[in-house]
Amino acid sequence: MFYRIWSFISSRRRDLLMLFTALFNRETPRAIRTMIIAAFLYLISPVDFLPDIIPGLGLVDDALLVPGLLYMATQLLPPQVRAASEKRADYLVPKLPYILAVGGILLIAWTLFVLTAIYNFIFN
Repeated sequence: MFYRIWSFISSRRRDLLMLFTALFNRETPRAIRTMIIAAFLYLISPVDFLPDIIPGLGLVDDALLVPGLLYMATQLLPPQVRAASEKRADYLVPKLPYILAVGGILLIAWTLFVLTAIYNFIFN
C-alpha cells in the first residue's frame, strides 16, 4: 500500500503541491476543496469500493478514482487560484525534502508524546 502511495506522490509532486496550496487558498470553491480532501482520504483509506484482495480489480478503483478526482479538481480551479497555487508550489518544490523531514520528526515526537501519556495514565 505504501509503495502505491509513494509512487503516485513522487510522479505528481508539483501538481499535488499545487492542489495542497489551493486547498488553503480562501478563493478556492468549497466543492473543489471537498474533492481534494476526498481524494487524499480515499488514497490513504484502507476501505475501497473494490477490495484489494481481488487480484487486478482491487487497484483499479484507486488507479482511476484518485487521479480522476485530482485531475477534475485541477481543471475546475479558477484561473487566479491556479496561478497563485502554481507559483507557491514552484517555491515549495525545492524545499519539499526538508518539509517532509520536519513533518516526520514532528509526527514521531507526537507519537512518543501520546504513548508516554497513555503509559503514565495506565501505570501511574
